[in-house]
Amino acid sequence: MTTLPAAHRPGGRIHVVAPSGPVPAERFDRGLRVLRRHLDADLQLAENIHEQDGYFAGRDALRLQSLHTAFADPDARVVISARGGYGATRLLGALDPSRLQEHPKLLVGFSDITALLCWAWMRAGLPSIHGPVVTGLSTASPEDIDRLVDLVSGQVPAPLETTEGTVLHGGTVEGTLIAANLEVLRSLVGTRYMPPLERAVLAIEDVGERPYRIDRTLTHLLSSGALRGIRGVVVGQLHSCEEPAGGQYGPTAHEVVVERLSMLGVPVVTGFPFGHDGKRNAALPFGTQVRLAADDCTLMFLEPVAQA
Repeated sequence: MTTLPAAHRPGGRIHVVAPSGPVPAERFDRGLRVLRRHLDADLQLAENIHEQDGYFAGRDALRLQSLHTAFADPDARVVISARGGYGATRLLGALDPSRLQEHPKLLVGFSDITALLCWAWMRAGLPSIHGPVVTGLSTASPEDIDRLVDLVSGQVPAPLETTEGTVLHGGTVEGTLIAANLEVLRSLVGTRYMPPLERAVLAIEDVGERPYRIDRTLTHLLSSGALRGIRGVVVGQLHSCEEPAGGQYGPTAHEVVVERLSMLGVPVVTGFPFGHDGKRNAALPFGTQVRLAADDCTLMFLEPVAQA
């Protein structure tokens, strides 16, 4: 799986898609302005971008059609999601990987879009970018916007560091970076879209999951064998993952992650600046080689996701 799409060039086409939840108009418009300001692009909006059908951005058939239109465009190099939410996993079985294989391009998104990033890696053999969606760009830090621009332009971004968090089993390892929302990754176990994690460095984050649910998810990944042979783990934000006010006392989400991952016996570092908190969401190259220097709390990127 070494195919690299061509990098985005000034004036190039970018498709904005909505494969999951309905898109909040005001946040979307603000994000589009940021996208236009930082990436000189011909922006093509999916047909369903303003649709709503329950908790989806339109019915499955319409969301699927919009994705296929974006994937098949020979002049586009990037497809970025308007938002996450829920719904991408419902489309995986009907997505046609040949459209991406014939016209390779980068997929950009996170959260529910984890399902599409894994699909692109497993079915089309393409790397992707685990990074901000359009609705999050208006609150993204300048550093994170610059990192996203670097990645889609075919550059290797600067190392990502953390000065807070926990280090388990120090050392330095290299592997393929698989970046995912923890709960969405768990939902792929047992399917043909679950990426192999052997020899991988796994980057995980989550939002709105109580500690016992994170415990259940990590226990599922461990007991299923999905984490067998993993090289290392970097943990991003566990945003709003606490017990509700007045809830039964128990371990924090961070404590759960440390306890569950400690049994892997590989380098693990928590506290990296990616995820759902709205202030930091550093873009990560999905499917390329990285080096995790756990003792230095540093994740280094060794190759681009696109051909400059």
